[in-house]
Amino acid sequence: MGIIEAGYNSLALLVAIRFFDASDSAKSLIACGASIGFLLAPVFLLVASKSHLKVSGICALCMIGSAIGTLCAASTNQVWVYTIALMAALVIVAQVPSLMVHIYSRNYLHGERGRRISGNLMISAGIGALTSLIIGQLLDQNIQFYHQILLGITIACFCAALLHLRIPSEPLREKNQPSLTQDLRLAFRDRFFAGMLFAWMLMGVGNLVTIPLRVEYAANPSYGINATNTMVLLITVIIPAITRVISAPVWAFFFDRVNLAFVRISINLFFFGGIFLYFYSQTLIWLAISSALIGWATGGGTLAWSLWVTKVAPPGRESAYMSVHSFFTGVRGVPAPFVGYWILSTLGPKDVAHISVSFIAASSIIFYTLASNKRLRAT
Repeated sequence: MGIIEAGYNSLALLVAIRFFDASDSAKSLIACGASIGFLLAPVFLLVASKSHLKVSGICALCMIGSAIGTLCAASTNQVWVYTIALMAALVIVAQVPSLMVHIYSRNYLHGERGRRISGNLMISAGIGALTSLIIGQLLDQNIQFYHQILLGITIACFCAALLHLRIPSEPLREKNQPSLTQDLRLAFRDRFFAGMLFAWMLMGVGNLVTIPLRVEYAANPSYGINATNTMVLLITVIIPAITRVISAPVWAFFFDRVNLAFVRISINLFFFGGIFLYFYSQTLIWLAISSALIGWATGGGTLAWSLWVTKVAPPGRESAYMSVHSFFTGVRGVPAPFVGYWILSTLGPKDVAHISVSFIAASSIIFYTLASNKRLRAT
């Protein structure tokens, strides 16, 4: 997954900008592909629960679907075929996190999940950093090497599918359990969960509007940086991946032992500082420092995003709660790139920073008001 995620993150937008000279609409569609997938997660889980397949088998099918979409993108020189194929691949691969939380909750004990998942995230981020460096070097040699890179990602998707089949899992839904739609209704009626989702929504908006713009800001000569492909990936992918690897065990320690709200607020503070500094930077060194802060936050944010519902969901309903969480990730993620590009082109980089950190600050205040709830206490 480190190779696959780094490949999508490193290549998709960079090729759209520098090879296809794609429109903001095409770039936004690529950037929101995963968010569209999250938006569809509840429907996907409803359909998947009726298949009676093991969760790991459903994950494998998702990886095969993503491989097919990536292969289509590798086979074209047409910007809209490339855009739609990659967007489809991202939509499909985005279904995996909602399924994996079911596997985590069945295979890992409550107090050890943060520590164990942090190891996975460290491996993924470390391999991803190396993958991004190789991709950057290849694209600097010849931008048309994106065809071969996408073929490599296709192979990685098929390999991931085979490995998913080896993970112990159960069917998503047992016969005697309530239906998924009943679980989702109960999740929506859970007022505390709704409050957490709203706080997560604000944080997500603040972060997601900036993700494609970090590549745009470093790569587009209009903003004064105009870095090489390798340098763009060093700043936007590799440095954040390195600090993400370093931070993962630190965040895992606190996730397993500290009130979740205070962990989330701490993560928000690193995002706040990193994003604000990034869009005020005019030199590569300051972009690198701000990216390191963002990467440190991402190490905790990815862990918390993947596991927080296991702390608040009733036993056996983790996937249902996760699907609602994923759905709202999609709700905020689909418009975020379009809004972000509008802010950048209309108002400028500094206003991107101002709007982003305002959402992050509001999110932190709400998390603070929820901190006293006993469901967030460390166990």
